[in-house]
Amino acid sequence: MGNYRYIMNKYIIGIDGGGTKTLGVLYNFEGVELNRVEFGFSNFSMGEEEAKQNIEKTLDELCKNLEEDRELYIQMGIAGISKLREQNLYKAKLETMFNAQVSLDSDALIALYSVKKDQNVNVILVIGGTGSVLMIGEDDHVQIVGGFGHLLGDEGSAYHLVTSALKKIIEDKESNQPDTDLSIQILKEIKAPDYQAIKDFVYNENKKTIAGLSRFIANRALNHDPDAIELFIQEGQFLAKQTLNAYHKIKNKQDVIIALRGGFLLSAPYVKETLIKELGKHIKDYQIDIHQVEPVIGAYYLGFLKLSKR
Repeated sequence: MGNYRYIMNKYIIGIDGGGTKTLGVLYNFEGVELNRVEFGFSNFSMGEEEAKQNIEKTLDELCKNLEEDRELYIQMGIAGISKLREQNLYKAKLETMFNAQVSLDSDALIALYSVKKDQNVNVILVIGGTGSVLMIGEDDHVQIVGGFGHLLGDEGSAYHLVTSALKKIIEDKESNQPDTDLSIQILKEIKAPDYQAIKDFVYNENKKTIAGLSRFIANRALNHDPDAIELFIQEGQFLAKQTLNAYHKIKNKQDVIIALRGGFLLSAPYVKETLIKELGKHIKDYQIDIHQVEPVIGAYYLGFLKLSKR
């Protein structure tokens, strides 16, 4: 009975922090969800102080009814983690505030463990959203492929698709090529009086707004616009190339799961289908995972893994 009491007093809190919300879930040691709360964003690139406030409000709410003699491990996966100054100081502050062990990692890492869980498998996580990044989980080692951001990469993302479309308009205009129907409609959509106004749109709007234009281009693709279709196929090919690069980095190619995540990759026309088709041309030993599992469960499994090694 004493051992049962000891286990029941051990908890793991998983935090999934992004650009729209901070989701916190309290788990018992066996991974049973006990409570969940949501507050505002905690992407550090959007505002460090407000992100910290939302993280702390989330933890306050989840911890307020826990026993005083409990053991607590807090595993966080937060977007924009590289923007957080003095990470170790903030981690130490949270450990003192909540009398807990704290780990602070990226949101992509907990997404990886939401696929890997406690299985003895190797995982390639392909994320195509506003931006793009791939993560390789082999044994207990993690590598990143891509993820250089919109200035250096982000191929296979909504943002990259839109900037590719805009660059094509500029290229066609300056080489005296005829306007395509797609280019005419895009300029109307962004209320650009001429192609020179593309500069104003790109340099004055935020990344999310620019990436949002991909939905307009997607509607054109679904209505059989060949230029729009080509753009989406190209993004799928970019992701396939990066996925193959990631696959070739894995030493043990048995039991490889390639998990596809992100609204652009899973929902935009032609992207997922192109990626899977290209993979099938080059590799055979893998499983595709497109199940939408909440990344926060990955925080539980990552936290549990770290605890088991202590």
